[in-house]
Amino acid sequence: EKEVTKVLDVLGLQPPCSYNEVLLQLKEKALTRAGLVEDDVIRLINERAEVRRNKDFLKSDQMRAHLQAKGIALMDVGTETIWRPCVPVQQESEVVPSEGQKVPPKPETA
Repeated sequence: EKEVTKVLDVLGLQPPCSYNEVLLQLKEKALTRAGLVEDDVIRLINERAEVRRNKDFLKSDQMRAHLQAKGIALMDVGTETIWRPCVPVQQESEVVPSEGQKVPPKPETA
């Protein structure tokens, strides 16, 4: 392992930091972009867990979508929910047409 690491380093293929360090950096960037701190995300995860216990799955999905729009992905792993940074997703309020339906053109903006 040491020899492989040395060769990768010489070739410039050795990452400068560990996966955990990269993940922490990405999390910090995601939080900054979302205008949140990790305590906010943990609080929202706990609120969502309560909503799920009450079987209000529509609200739970809305909470997940709201965070995903800000670049925070929630992942349910067993009974635990963890978060990871993700590419912010635009929430679309448009109805997606079924196959065969024509889509009216979007108005142009100046």
